[in-house]
Amino acid sequence: MKKCIIALCLIVVATGAVKAQDEEQIVKASTVEDPVAEMAYNEGTALLGQKKFNEALSKFNEAIAYKPDFDKAFLNRATTYRELKNYTQALNDYTQAIALNPSYAQAYYFRGGILFEQGNYEEAINNYNMAIAHKSDYAFAYNDRAGCYRSLEKFEQAMDDYNKAVIYASDNATFFSNRGSLKRQMGKPEEAIKDYEQALRIDAGSYMILNNRGLAKFDAGKYQEAIDDFSEVIKLKSDYAYAFNNRGNAKYKMKDYSGAVDDYNSAIRINPRYEYAYLNRGIAKEMQRDAKGACADWQQAREMGLSSAEAYINSQCK
Repeated sequence: MKKCIIALCLIVVATGAVKAQDEEQIVKASTVEDPVAEMAYNEGTALLGQKKFNEALSKFNEAIAYKPDFDKAFLNRATTYRELKNYTQALNDYTQAIALNPSYAQAYYFRGGILFEQGNYEEAINNYNMAIAHKSDYAFAYNDRAGCYRSLEKFEQAMDDYNKAVIYASDNATFFSNRGSLKRQMGKPEEAIKDYEQALRIDAGSYMILNNRGLAKFDAGKYQEAIDDFSEVIKLKSDYAYAFNNRGNAKYKMKDYSGAVDDYNSAIRINPRYEYAYLNRGIAKEMQRDAKGACADWQQAREMGLSSAEAYINSQCK
């Protein structure tokens, strides 16, 4: 067998920056001057909360027809369009809400969210800036603006925003988790672990945060502790393929190649299209002196579009 010269593939991270949009979707009903418009608005808000989007859209249309300057109806109709993936109309409605109420922080925030999803980070930041200008303690806007900065690799600015988010919403597990992920991205796994632990104190049942803490422990070289975390994730969510792959990688680092292969097998059973699990299983099989099996796995990963598998095939399978 040819000598293995390529290191273990990097772990696929399950979660990165999480936008706060889903935590603050619906603007609650409020008293307006037109009772007919208010009734339609309230009914639309209830339907939106029930995820009956087409019915909600009809009610918001009705509310706006009765009261064309009903800014909150435009905001919730925009949210409905966003759920229906009609992003152009959603942006138009957020813009209309801002035209009617230029100090409407939530409208800027939600418009920024769509721009963020579309990868238009600079314009998203401009909208988050406006949201924060009108609501200086807007923790959600700080969190999501940080996500934009991370995407632009402006890590220090992102860290400043996450710090503000956790100050203004110290009971929000997502914000601590996101800050932890940034610290991990910046090569500070021990600091990341502390943030994940704080997040878990707030939300002990979050398998994604627990998985991310395991990744930070892996980065810190605490492989057994990482295995323990991934095992807990699997107890919480037995069909979470990422956790099996990640636990396999930690076992590999501890030279438990058989155990690693077992975990990669599980990841592939859950998700037969999980190309990184094939790649990693091939690496573990090679350490077991199973050259044929390793090459078959790398070829499978390449067929699934994973270009990095090519280097393994070229160096090990000829």
